[in-house]
Amino acid sequence: MVLVSGSVLADELADADKLMAAKDYTRALPIYARLAAGGNAVAQFHMGELYWYGEGTAVDMAKGDELFKKAADAGVADAKAALQMTPQRQAKLSQIDYYANKYDGSDITLSKFNCVKPDIPAMSTNARDIKAVGVNVDAWLACYNGFVKNLNSLLPAGKAIPADLPNLMTDAEFAQSIARMDQAYAAAGADAKKQADSVNLAQAAWEAKTTEYVKTASARSQNALTQRQAETDQQQNWDQNMRVGSSIMGKSTK
Repeated sequence: MVLVSGSVLADELADADKLMAAKDYTRALPIYARLAAGGNAVAQFHMGELYWYGEGTAVDMAKGDELFKKAADAGVADAKAALQMTPQRQAKLSQIDYYANKYDGSDITLSKFNCVKPDIPAMSTNARDIKAVGVNVDAWLACYNGFVKNLNSLLPAGKAIPADLPNLMTDAEFAQSIARMDQAYAAAGADAKKQADSVNLAQAAWEAKTTEYVKTASARSQNALTQRQAETDQQQNWDQNMRVGSSIMGKSTK
C-alpha cells in the first residue's frame, strides 16, 4: 500500500509539473496544494512559486517565502535559492516600477540619435547647391537607418529589460512591462516614419523641380549654343563671300 501510495503521489506530482510547464497554473495549483499539505517538499516549492509570481492565484510573496522555507528546510536546493528573491526584489523595486509603470520609450526615439533634418529648398539652381542637398539628405538617411536598426534590435519587446529583473517580477508586472514597451516602440517607430515621410516628400518635390530647371536651363543653353553657331556660320559664309567678291573685282580691274 505504501508503494502504491508513493507511486500515486509521484504520478500526481508529474501531472502537476506538466501543467506548470504548460503554464496551466489554475489546474496545477490544487494538485500542488494537496501534495504540499501532505508534506511533499517539491510541491511546496512549486506552490511557493505560484504564490510568489501570482500564477493561478493572487500574488502573496509572504506565503511564497513561507513555502520556499519549508521546501528549503526539507533539502530542495532551488527553494534555498528562491528565498533570496524577495531581498533581491526589494533592492530592484525602483527598476521594476520603471519598466512596469513608467517606461515611455524616450530612450529609443529618433531624437536620441541627433539626426540633423536636411534643409531642402524648393529648388536648386547650381551644381554646388544640388550636391549640398544630396549630402545632407544622405547623412540624415544614414542616421535614420541607424535608428531603425536599433529599434529592430530591441524586438521582441522585453529584450532591453536588464537580465536580472524578469525573474524578480510578478507575471503581471512582466506582462505590463512588455505591453508598455510594445506601445512605446510602436509610437517611436510611427513618429520616426512621419519624419521620414516628410523628408522623402520634400526631397521628391525638390528633385522634380530641380530636374525640370536643369532640363530647361540645358535646353536654353543648347539653343543659345545653336544660335551662336548659326551666327558664326553666317559670319564665316559672309567672310567667304566677301573674299570671293574681292578676288573677282581684282581680276576685272586688270
